[in-house]
Amino acid sequence: MEKKIIVILLVFAFCVPSFGLSPMGPPKAGLKQGQFGLGLNYTIGEMDLEFSASGVSSETGEVESDMLFVDLGYGIMDQWEGYVRLGIAKYEIEEWDGGNEFAYGFGTKVTISEQDAITWGGLFQMTWVEGDDNIFGFDVDVDAYEIQLAIGPTYEADGMRIYGGPFLHLLDGDGKASGIVPGWGPASATFDMEQESVFGGYVGAQFDVAENSCVKVEAQFTGDAWAIMGGIGWGF
Repeated sequence: MEKKIIVILLVFAFCVPSFGLSPMGPPKAGLKQGQFGLGLNYTIGEMDLEFSASGVSSETGEVESDMLFVDLGYGIMDQWEGYVRLGIAKYEIEEWDGGNEFAYGFGTKVTISEQDAITWGGLFQMTWVEGDDNIFGFDVDVDAYEIQLAIGPTYEADGMRIYGGPFLHLLDGDGKASGIVPGWGPASATFDMEQESVFGGYVGAQFDVAENSCVKVEAQFTGDAWAIMGGIGWGF
């Protein structure tokens, strides 16, 4: 049975929906009360994930991800905003292309203090991915979520904002795979998945290009993951 579990874990490593560090933006509220914001963000990255089932663990190695999100934000108060996001995510492991998966989430940002050109604040966001696939004769269903929590400063001057700071990254998921293991017959197992590293840091910048619109770039790193994001945002 243990050999069957190991084989199935290897299938998990090639069948998971995409997970990667999601774009966060400045760790502060950026919308005034009653104002809406719209953002389009594209992210590429890599992440190591760990799978476990029946006491047996397996690491995926580098999961390459491409994610495209549309964010809709709203200023609840001048110092507090919330947002929702919808998008698609694509992942690859070595020569295998996992296709596109639906992803969605929400987040909130709070301004803590403002002093001259520097603002301190924090953010919290969650992203979900659900998917099912069939590969190597195995049916795989996965349901997982990702949490990011960040705090730090934002420097503003002349139509430019530079921001960054430390963040926490947590990922938790579960799923089931069933199929035929050559030489052993039918086999199925449930599994759990989580991130390899919890702590990380990020840095980014936004540049105004017209009234109420900007372009943005961002980089995030943990001990076992990285991501680079680019996008554009509008306020209205």
